[in-house]
Amino acid sequence: MLHCSFCDKSQHEVRKLVARGDNDQVTICDECIEMCIGIINEQSLVEAEHRPKELFDYIVRQHQLIDQARDRANKALDRLNVSLPPSTDSQH
Repeated sequence: MLHCSFCDKSQHEVRKLVARGDNDQVTICDECIEMCIGIINEQSLVEAEHRPKELFDYIVRQHQLIDQARDRANKALDRLNVSLPPSTDSQH
């Protein structure tokens, strides 16, 4: 049985476990990946706050990520034959 190399949860305790290396020596679960993404995003924002160009690039990237997530959600809902309410610009 595989376990996350970071939090030690088993492959049965998480949604997804990503393995890397020979014989799956290094693994990371979806929960740890999400936590790492949050840390990276927070650090990027802190660094960007003092540089307008980097802050603008950060905001643009966040909007792109939101749009991509919305597209994935819409595709999933289409498969379930359900729809999201129309989006407004105020949601960004």
